[in-house]
Amino acid sequence: MLKLFGPEIVQFFSMSGSTLIFYSAKAKKSEGELKVRISLVDYKVNRVDIPLSLLSREAVGKGFLCVGLLDMAEEHLRQLEDLLYSYAVRADLGEAARRSPRVTTGLKAVSREISGYNCVTIDISSHGVLLNCHGSLEPGQILNLTLETDMASTPTLSVRGRVLTCRENGRNRGYQVAVDYAGMSTEQTEAIEQYLRTLAGRAQGNLMQRQIADGEVTALEE
Repeated sequence: MLKLFGPEIVQFFSMSGSTLIFYSAKAKKSEGELKVRISLVDYKVNRVDIPLSLLSREAVGKGFLCVGLLDMAEEHLRQLEDLLYSYAVRADLGEAARRSPRVTTGLKAVSREISGYNCVTIDISSHGVLLNCHGSLEPGQILNLTLETDMASTPTLSVRGRVLTCRENGRNRGYQVAVDYAGMSTEQTEAIEQYLRTLAGRAQGNLMQRQIADGEVTALEE
């Protein structure tokens, strides 16, 4: 009997190492094994079917931006990455794909799961954090991080997330690690949002306003 249904056709967004990001028109379970099909143009075949483990999905526009983990040898990962960037039909989501603005800030991050038990943030957003670490981390790995801030009102932030990508940073012999928040409590999410609002206020206000926003000044004297 002929097979009438194949994998869902999705649009390629980006790939780094063993992490594939794609745009899907259909809702999927937040985690699980599946196979997706990406169309190719000007190549000897017109599609490639990719098995992966779905790590997360985020509603974007009328569909979903999905993050998947590929279980392939490093050589095959490089071949697939070259193929997709050269021939795949790509999703052009523009600003819609930017889930939240990133704020550049160098905070000390402490975790038992990372080499040396500490690293430094490169930037932070309401959806994740980019780290500069001494050692490499595996995509899909769960991290529990304590971020040490310079604000009296929020001295530390506790976050939990999943490693999306890990790339060598040749400039300082470390690794850039992208972490997407996962399994966060309501309190943790609210704390991150409040911290980002405070950062925004600090950037826009004068010195006294920044001190008030940071919790360093609680009352003004005549």
